[in-house]
Amino acid sequence: MSAGSLASLHHPEQAHMREWSGADVRITSDFIYEPLNFIEAHDLLVRTQHARLLTWLFLEVRDAFVHLLDASNKYGFFAVLAQSAVQHLAANQPEPDDPRPLLRIVIARAFDWLRILRDEGQIPANAEVIIHKRDTEGRQRRINSETEEDTH
Repeated sequence: MSAGSLASLHHPEQAHMREWSGADVRITSDFIYEPLNFIEAHDLLVRTQHARLLTWLFLEVRDAFVHLLDASNKYGFFAVLAQSAVQHLAANQPEPDDPRPLLRIVIARAFDWLRILRDEGQIPANAEVIIHKRDTEGRQRRINSETEEDTH
């Protein structure tokens, strides 16, 4: 996929949802964004200069998995995708201008879900779900819901 073809990627829902916000995940290109309320503070925040393309990918993945996702598993599903993006971004600073490595990482995690689906016949209920909290200094913390330990 060339850089030129990336510019043309657009999901119809991006006409009214420029950046992803759903299933306790928020993707933003606003690097000074601060949550306005308790609900927003709970979201896993993915800050990237490639928010438009990452939003496009989340919408496409959502559409591909639409018949497999429901309230019992969508939070874990999208949290894992977002967490893979956050980890990739943290390991690649300053953030590269080329969005393809970031998109590949998220696509790879979506394919991991396909393998789970093939092996188990369904997406487990909120598998690998991570709880997002802020510590006393306002930093976002991620806590594994099964072990109650920080995931970093």
